[in-house]
Amino acid sequence: MMSFLRRHKETLVLAVFIIFLVGIFVGLGGYYFTGADTTESVAVVGGAKIPYMRYRTRLSQTLDALRAQGTEVSDAMEGQLKQDLLREMIVDELLAQQAEKLGLEVSDAEVANTIQQTPAFQRDGRFDQQLYFQAVRAQFRVAPEQFEKMHRRLMLGAKLKNQMFRLTKVLPAEIREEYLRGGGALKDFDAKKDAFMRELQQQRTLDALNFYLRQLATSVEIRSFLEQRESGR
Repeated sequence: MMSFLRRHKETLVLAVFIIFLVGIFVGLGGYYFTGADTTESVAVVGGAKIPYMRYRTRLSQTLDALRAQGTEVSDAMEGQLKQDLLREMIVDELLAQQAEKLGLEVSDAEVANTIQQTPAFQRDGRFDQQLYFQAVRAQFRVAPEQFEKMHRRLMLGAKLKNQMFRLTKVLPAEIREEYLRGGGALKDFDAKKDAFMRELQQQRTLDALNFYLRQLATSVEIRSFLEQRESGR
Protein backbone atom coordinates (compact mmCIF):
# COMPACT_ATOMS: atom_id res chain seq x y z
CA MET A 1 0.00 0.00 0.00
CA MET A 2 1.30 3.46 -0.87
CA SER A 3 2.23 5.37 2.28
CA PHE A 4 0.50 8.55 3.40
CA LEU A 5 3.60 10.61 2.67
CA ARG A 6 3.93 9.35 -0.88
CA ARG A 7 0.27 10.13 -1.57
CA HIS A 8 0.91 13.73 -0.49
CA LYS A 9 4.47 13.95 -1.81
CA GLU A 10 4.15 17.26 -3.67
CA THR A 11 2.53 19.04 -0.73
CA LEU A 12 5.08 17.78 1.75
CA VAL A 13 8.06 18.66 -0.40
CA LEU A 14 6.83 22.24 -0.72
CA ALA A 15 6.09 22.39 2.98
CA VAL A 16 9.68 21.77 3.98
CA PHE A 17 11.31 23.69 1.10
CA ILE A 18 13.12 20.64 -0.27
CA ILE A 19 12.33 21.03 -3.95
CA PHE A 20 15.27 19.03 -5.27
CA LEU A 21 14.55 15.73 -3.59
CA VAL A 22 11.91 13.08 -4.11
CA GLY A 23 11.40 11.08 -0.94
CA ILE A 24 11.81 7.33 -0.93
CA PHE A 25 10.04 5.54 1.90
CA VAL A 26 10.68 1.91 2.71
CA GLY A 27 9.49 -0.62 5.26
CA LEU A 28 12.25 -0.42 7.84
CA GLY A 29 9.88 -1.06 10.73
CA GLY A 30 11.23 -4.54 11.37
CA TYR A 31 14.80 -3.35 11.63
CA TYR A 32 14.75 -0.64 14.27
CA PHE A 33 13.91 -0.97 17.93
CA THR A 34 13.13 1.16 20.96
CA GLY A 35 15.23 1.55 24.07
CA ALA A 36 16.25 3.84 26.90
CA ASP A 37 17.70 7.19 25.88
CA THR A 38 18.63 10.23 27.95
CA THR A 39 19.06 12.68 25.06
CA GLU A 40 16.45 14.69 23.14
CA SER A 41 16.68 12.55 20.01
CA VAL A 42 13.78 10.83 18.29
CA ALA A 43 16.08 8.21 16.75
CA VAL A 44 19.71 7.19 16.52
CA VAL A 45 21.09 5.82 13.25
CA GLY A 46 24.53 4.26 13.47
CA GLY A 47 25.45 6.64 16.29
CA ALA A 48 24.05 9.76 14.59
CA LYS A 49 21.20 11.38 16.52
CA ILE A 50 18.07 12.75 14.87
CA PRO A 51 16.86 15.60 17.13
CA TYR A 52 13.29 15.36 18.36
CA MET A 53 12.83 19.11 17.87
CA ARG A 54 13.72 18.77 14.18
CA TYR A 55 11.21 15.94 13.86
CA ARG A 56 8.46 17.96 15.56
CA THR A 57 9.20 20.99 13.38
CA ARG A 58 8.85 18.98 10.17
CA LEU A 59 5.70 17.32 11.47
CA SER A 60 4.12 20.69 12.27
CA GLN A 61 5.06 22.07 8.84
CA THR A 62 3.56 19.07 7.10
CA LEU A 63 0.32 19.18 9.09
CA ASP A 64 -0.01 22.93 8.52
CA ALA A 65 0.49 22.50 4.77
CA LEU A 66 -2.14 19.77 4.55
CA ARG A 67 -4.69 21.75 6.54
CA ALA A 68 -4.00 24.86 4.47
CA GLN A 69 -5.04 22.84 1.42
CA GLY A 70 -8.29 21.92 3.12
CA THR A 71 -7.29 18.37 4.06
CA GLU A 72 -9.03 17.13 7.18
CA VAL A 73 -6.32 15.36 9.17
CA SER A 74 -7.80 12.60 11.32
CA ASP A 75 -6.07 11.09 14.34
CA ALA A 76 -5.36 7.94 12.33
CA MET A 77 -3.91 9.97 9.47
CA GLU A 78 -1.70 11.96 11.84
CA GLY A 79 -0.51 8.75 13.49
CA GLN A 80 0.46 7.30 10.12
CA LEU A 81 2.15 10.54 9.16
CA LYS A 82 4.26 10.46 12.32
CA GLN A 83 5.52 6.98 11.53
CA ASP A 84 6.17 7.77 7.86
CA LEU A 85 8.00 10.97 8.71
CA LEU A 86 10.26 9.20 11.21
CA ARG A 87 10.95 6.49 8.64
CA GLU A 88 11.82 9.14 6.05
CA MET A 89 14.27 10.87 8.39
CA ILE A 90 15.92 7.54 9.26
CA VAL A 91 16.26 6.69 5.57
CA ASP A 92 17.73 10.13 4.82
CA GLU A 93 20.38 9.63 7.51
CA LEU A 94 21.16 6.09 6.36
CA LEU A 95 21.67 7.28 2.79
CA ALA A 96 23.83 10.23 3.86
CA GLN A 97 26.07 7.95 5.91
CA GLN A 98 26.49 5.48 3.07
CA ALA A 99 27.15 8.27 0.58
CA GLU A 100 29.98 9.48 2.83
CA LYS A 101 31.45 5.98 2.97
CA LEU A 102 31.37 5.83 -0.82
CA GLY A 103 33.28 9.11 -1.01
CA LEU A 104 30.43 11.25 -2.33
CA GLU A 105 30.54 14.94 -1.43
CA VAL A 106 28.36 18.04 -1.67
CA SER A 107 30.26 21.28 -2.22
CA ASP A 108 29.48 24.63 -0.62
CA ALA A 109 28.57 25.92 -4.08
CA GLU A 110 26.02 23.14 -4.58
CA VAL A 111 24.38 23.89 -1.24
CA ALA A 112 24.30 27.62 -1.95
CA ASN A 113 22.89 27.15 -5.45
CA THR A 114 20.08 24.89 -4.24
CA ILE A 115 19.10 27.31 -1.49
CA GLN A 116 19.22 30.31 -3.81
CA GLN A 117 16.98 28.53 -6.32
CA THR A 118 14.32 27.72 -3.71
CA PRO A 119 11.22 29.89 -4.39
CA ALA A 120 10.47 30.20 -0.67
CA PHE A 121 13.71 32.13 -0.27
CA GLN A 122 13.16 34.46 -3.23
CA ARG A 123 11.54 37.86 -3.60
CA ASP A 124 10.47 38.94 -7.09
CA GLY A 125 12.28 35.94 -8.55
CA ARG A 126 15.62 36.69 -6.90
CA PHE A 127 17.24 35.19 -3.83
CA ASP A 128 16.75 37.40 -0.77
CA GLN A 129 19.21 36.70 2.02
CA GLN A 130 17.17 38.48 4.67
CA LEU A 131 14.06 36.54 3.69
CA TYR A 132 16.12 33.34 3.82
CA PHE A 133 17.33 34.09 7.36
CA GLN A 134 13.81 34.94 8.50
CA ALA A 135 12.22 31.87 6.91
CA VAL A 136 14.80 29.46 8.31
CA ARG A 137 14.48 30.82 11.83
CA ALA A 138 10.68 31.02 11.71
CA GLN A 139 9.91 27.77 9.90
CA PHE A 140 12.76 25.51 10.98
CA ARG A 141 13.67 27.18 14.27
CA VAL A 142 17.39 26.81 13.62
CA ALA A 143 20.24 29.10 12.63
CA PRO A 144 21.08 29.30 8.90
CA GLU A 145 24.32 27.39 9.54
CA GLN A 146 22.40 24.47 11.02
CA PHE A 147 19.86 24.54 8.20
CA GLU A 148 22.64 24.41 5.61
CA LYS A 149 24.22 21.47 7.40
CA MET A 150 20.90 19.60 7.28
CA HIS A 151 20.46 20.60 3.65
CA ARG A 152 23.91 19.26 2.78
CA ARG A 153 23.13 15.85 4.27
CA LEU A 154 19.86 15.63 2.36
CA MET A 155 21.68 16.48 -0.85
CA LEU A 156 24.32 13.87 -0.04
CA GLY A 157 21.64 11.20 0.25
CA ALA A 158 20.06 12.48 -2.96
CA LYS A 159 23.35 11.94 -4.80
CA LEU A 160 23.31 8.30 -3.77
CA LYS A 161 19.69 8.02 -4.95
CA ASN A 162 20.67 9.51 -8.29
CA GLN A 163 23.44 6.95 -8.67
CA MET A 164 20.93 4.21 -7.95
CA PHE A 165 18.62 5.73 -10.58
CA ARG A 166 21.37 5.58 -13.21
CA LEU A 167 22.25 1.98 -12.31
CA THR A 168 18.64 0.86 -12.78
CA LYS A 169 17.99 2.86 -15.95
CA VAL A 170 15.41 1.35 -18.26
CA LEU A 171 16.72 0.60 -21.75
CA PRO A 172 14.53 1.54 -24.74
CA ALA A 173 14.53 -2.07 -25.95
CA GLU A 174 12.99 -3.24 -22.66
CA ILE A 175 9.95 -0.97 -22.64
CA ARG A 176 7.75 -2.83 -25.12
CA GLU A 177 8.56 -6.24 -23.64
CA GLU A 178 7.82 -5.11 -20.07
CA TYR A 179 4.66 -3.32 -21.16
CA LEU A 180 3.24 -6.44 -22.79
CA ARG A 181 4.38 -8.65 -19.92
CA GLY A 182 2.39 -6.43 -17.56
CA GLY A 183 -0.79 -7.02 -19.56
CA GLY A 184 -0.77 -3.82 -21.60
CA ALA A 185 -2.67 -3.76 -24.90
CA LEU A 186 -0.41 -3.50 -27.94
CA LYS A 187 -2.77 -1.03 -29.63
CA ASP A 188 -2.25 1.42 -26.75
CA PHE A 189 1.53 1.05 -26.53
CA ASP A 190 2.55 4.15 -28.50
CA ALA A 191 0.19 6.40 -26.53
CA LYS A 192 1.19 5.01 -23.14
CA LYS A 193 4.86 4.29 -23.75
CA ASP A 194 6.35 7.40 -22.12
CA ALA A 195 4.18 7.21 -19.00
CA PHE A 196 4.87 3.49 -18.66
CA MET A 197 8.62 4.04 -18.99
CA ARG A 198 8.57 6.62 -16.18
CA GLU A 199 6.58 4.30 -13.93
CA LEU A 200 8.86 1.37 -14.69
CA GLN A 201 11.97 3.45 -14.00
CA GLN A 202 10.55 4.68 -10.70
CA GLN A 203 9.57 1.18 -9.62
CA ARG A 204 12.98 -0.26 -10.45
CA THR A 205 14.71 2.49 -8.51
CA LEU A 206 12.38 2.01 -5.54
CA ASP A 207 12.96 -1.75 -5.58
CA ALA A 208 16.73 -1.29 -5.70
CA LEU A 209 16.65 1.26 -2.88
CA ASN A 210 14.40 -0.94 -0.78
CA PHE A 211 16.76 -3.87 -1.18
CA TYR A 212 19.82 -1.73 -0.48
CA LEU A 213 18.29 -0.12 2.61
CA ARG A 214 17.10 -3.42 4.01
CA GLN A 215 20.63 -4.74 3.72
CA LEU A 216 21.97 -1.64 5.47
CA ALA A 217 19.39 -1.91 8.22
CA THR A 218 20.73 -5.33 9.22
CA SER A 219 24.23 -3.95 9.75
CA VAL A 220 23.52 -0.43 11.08
CA GLU A 221 22.02 -0.02 14.53
CA ILE A 222 18.79 1.97 14.31
CA ARG A 223 17.04 2.96 17.53
CA SER A 224 13.70 4.76 17.74
CA PHE A 225 12.56 6.78 20.76
CA LEU A 226 9.38 8.22 19.30
CA GLU A 227 7.11 6.53 21.83
CA GLN A 228 9.22 7.87 24.71
CA ARG A 229 9.29 11.39 23.31
CA GLU A 230 5.55 11.43 22.60
CA SER A 231 4.83 10.33 26.17
CA GLY A 232 7.11 13.04 27.59
CA ARG A 233 9.87 10.73 28.75
